[in-house]
Amino acid sequence: MRETARAEPPADIEGGPGWVIDGVSLLPRITDLAAFREGMAADPLAEAVEALWSGDPDRARALLAAEEPTVRVRALLADCARDLGRVDEALTEYAALLAECTGTPWEPVLRQHHGKTLLAAGRPEVALAEFESAYAMRVEAGAPDDLIASSAQARDRAQQLVGD
Repeated sequence: MRETARAEPPADIEGGPGWVIDGVSLLPRITDLAAFREGMAADPLAEAVEALWSGDPDRARALLAAEEPTVRVRALLADCARDLGRVDEALTEYAALLAECTGTPWEPVLRQHHGKTLLAAGRPEVALAEFESAYAMRVEAGAPDDLIASSAQARDRAQQLVGD
């Protein structure tokens, strides 16, 4: 019996100054802290994002708890829950966010993050559908190349996981 070679996961892609989206986990990873901090200097949530993306979701959650519950803050809190292993909590929050934001510019972002949470829940087929939707929406909207690339990366990784 001939064994087929396993496909390599998608490559990491540049997400912004000092960070990439990992091709295996699909999670952001800080690669150059100084460049990241410089690039995020104007972002009021920079400290929380840094904590989350550096592997400290407890600290990120504490920082975010003091913020106004905007869509972005709620999505970041859902990512914290996902990274803390509270996947059901994260899925519930993403379902609520999607119900509120369908048809808005937030929808592809939320579908992408919902897909990552579905992967964490062991549901790659459903995640793939979310990634495909996010990709199509971003292409149709003429989103920046980096956002389209991140959706393509996520779609490709989920296709690979479904195939495994």
